Amino acid sequence: MTKKDNPYSVEVEAGKKYFWCKCGQSSNQPFCDGSHQGTGISPVSFLAEETKTAYLCGCKKTSKPPFCDGTHNSIAKEIGSSLEPPKAVTVDVEPSKNAPYPVEVEAGKKYFWCKCGKSRKQPFCDGSHQGSGMGPVSFNAEEAKSVYLCGCKKTNKPPFCDGTHNTIVKEIDFSSDLPKVFTAKVEPDGKEIQISPNESILTASLRSNIPHLSACGGSGKCSTCRIEIIQGKNHCSNRSPLEEKLAKKLKFPSSIRLACQTKVFGDVAYRRLLLDKRDLNLNSQVTHQKLESVGTIRNVTIMFSDIKGFTPFSESLSAYDVIFILNRYFSIMREIIIENGGEINNYIGDAIMAIFGLKESRQQTLRATNAALQMIDAMDEFKEYLTKAYGTNFDIRVGVHYGEVIVGNVGYGDDQKFTVIGDAVNVASRIEAINKDSGTRLLVSDVAYQKIKESVNVNNFLRLKLRGTSNLITLHEINSIKDNALLNQNILKEKEFDGENWIRTLPISELQEGEKKKFKYDEKEILLLNQGGVFAIENKCPHMDLPLDIGQITDDGTILCPYHNSEFCFKSGEVRKWVGLQPKEVEKECKPLSVIQTKKDESYIWIKK
Repeated sequence: MTKKDNPYSVEVEAGKKYFWCKCGQSSNQPFCDGSHQGTGISPVSFLAEETKTAYLCGCKKTSKPPFCDGTHNSIAKEIGSSLEPPKAVTVDVEPSKNAPYPVEVEAGKKYFWCKCGKSRKQPFCDGSHQGSGMGPVSFNAEEAKSVYLCGCKKTNKPPFCDGTHNTIVKEIDFSSDLPKVFTAKVEPDGKEIQISPNESILTASLRSNIPHLSACGGSGKCSTCRIEIIQGKNHCSNRSPLEEKLAKKLKFPSSIRLACQTKVFGDVAYRRLLLDKRDLNLNSQVTHQKLESVGTIRNVTIMFSDIKGFTPFSESLSAYDVIFILNRYFSIMREIIIENGGEINNYIGDAIMAIFGLKESRQQTLRATNAALQMIDAMDEFKEYLTKAYGTNFDIRVGVHYGEVIVGNVGYGDDQKFTVIGDAVNVASRIEAINKDSGTRLLVSDVAYQKIKESVNVNNFLRLKLRGTSNLITLHEINSIKDNALLNQNILKEKEFDGENWIRTLPISELQEGEKKKFKYDEKEILLLNQGGVFAIENKCPHMDLPLDIGQITDDGTILCPYHNSEFCFKSGEVRKWVGLQPKEVEKECKPLSVIQTKKDESYIWIKK
């Protein structure tokens, strides 16, 4: 049923492409059925990032197509199709979709601007919109003057031109016959490559042996693949929601794009921006050293604890006594953290940074909170010992937060260290620091609290701004865990199915459609992929054992080696393209990808041992 004044509530599936009807003629609203043929208006395509309810525009006047932006609530009613446009102001000009129409308007007269683009009396309506669901836009001229009326029909200030025709990105008309390939000029390489409409610029670069960085593997989570569009900006796809978010954060101008998220519908020229001598070495075929794979994105719980009053305590004792007490304190807290399934990531002076959820995801936030409460109880006992032995003591403060981080090794060579990086780490540290001013001992972010609220008892909450931020957040002071809230975490790491041994990897919920993540066991690194099903491969290219986790996933179910551009089917291991150490010996050097069988059980992904 067509609704012109309200959004359409639809369920979209993660990874699925949709075509939103822009012309209003489709009988399959809000989606296109091909009725736009001959209107000059094409549907708008979009890729659903997650499975959810989306609200798609019904009035066709949204400034954020295809999504509703509330315009239907505030726009003035357009003139109905039965009204005749004023003959006195008809301008006999040829239709021009990519430039404004300069017209002379008379003071006090009403005009009807064509919105559908079908009128033969552009820019004014001639009634051709009949049956399209798109009526003309009326406006009154306040004074006699020259005005510029929109010709591309995509202005954000109808009926007047706002310059959109200069920057607007061409939408996909899936019914038209697009050329199979376009040409892309690549700088600073000085090369020309071929790129098809269904592949990203990053994929095209890698296919053409252009060294192109992509730390996140083309998932739109980093900016290392960014490029500057030198020519053909109007031939590039719109920014995806992921790219838009990152571009806004980093304040990218419209010419700076993520190569992994950008597709083209015409010839372009672009410049790779992150490329120096070190980067070239990283991507060069002559690099024979073993390269480590980059970090992976995980959702974890971070706990920071810090000692209150340690400075005056330490100043009253000898250096040897201080080291002795500090080591004893760390050993107590370490045991509690490990018992609750956490891992100590770092000791920072007298502070502890612990991570929960790396090996066991279930109830990770509740386990972190339980560890924090146990640490406070243990500290109360330790204070009695300190008072008896030294006549003085100290206390601790703890902060807990849940969020997305990058997990991986930082450093080079023997100096590499496993760590987690991301805004969530900084937030957790700042939450811990709030305890000092609020007089509390344990504070949990609202994001973390929402995961455990049914299982904990709360003393109070705070509403404030964290240091270095501008938005108010809510922090909760937890005082206890409810009885029987914690499940037994001693689950099997290995299991037998039909007489065969399997290894438990990541929770199913941690690997969304379109994602790929790493898992390590027995010094072997596995790459898990959720691409129309869950698949597993050994995380190394057979070419030189280089990691594949930052390699691009293509539309035809293959993964590209990011260093040498060999191409493999991640479902079967089949070699689709081979670039060996000696390219002339293709047949001799060709090696398949190591594929590992997977299955789902008890909310986890398992791989065959």
